[in-house]
Amino acid sequence: MPYLPELGIVFVAIPKTGTTSITQALTTINKEYGDLQLLNDYIDKPFRKKYKLDKIGDNKPGRAKHLSAIQLKFILGDEEFERCTTFSVVRNPWARMASRYFYTREDNEPTEKDKVLRGTTRRFHDMEFEAWLTRKYKRHRIGAHKNSQIIKLQDLKGNLIVDRVGKLEDVQSTLDWVSETTGSPRMEMPHVNGTRKGHYTQYYNNATREMVAEICREDIEAFGYIFDE
Repeated sequence: MPYLPELGIVFVAIPKTGTTSITQALTTINKEYGDLQLLNDYIDKPFRKKYKLDKIGDNKPGRAKHLSAIQLKFILGDEEFERCTTFSVVRNPWARMASRYFYTREDNEPTEKDKVLRGTTRRFHDMEFEAWLTRKYKRHRIGAHKNSQIIKLQDLKGNLIVDRVGKLEDVQSTLDWVSETTGSPRMEMPHVNGTRKGHYTQYYNNATREMVAEICREDIEAFGYIFDE
């Protein structure tokens, strides 16, 4: 969760929605206004105890980079959270699911040292896309795994608590809004850390397309996404 207190900017970063690129864009203005905070901090037991995060019942990210909005509100306090301009970016659920698949494949597995740096103990897989997605779908059906983006942006009552939710597909307009709202220099959206695997639609058939439609129904309905033909 990049936090720039001097300008009052809080970015609620959802995994696989261009976080690295957006953080880099925010970093372009940090020399004048100060360093980004709450970015690489480890969410360990002392951190959770300090901010009483266990009271929220939220899933634990490896680092502060992907804290949810409600976790950030607990950490910063109500007054500071309300003072800041808060924003997030979401992504087409079918594209995001394909990106998550490639990110967790064995051929992209980082070294053990890099895992420590990332703050992850994730096990990487060597499965075909349909088999991987079917496993995720079965877990979703029994309530064992949440795949919602919007839940990262809500309070405990389900209310949206960020000022703006942009879309990765038109992310520059969101960055322009942040600059205009906070009076900060214009930020250009770079493109880094991409998988370069082609358009997401090529990985889907009717069955896998419908699996994502069910798994990510909340996001599809909330943000008006469709599967590109």
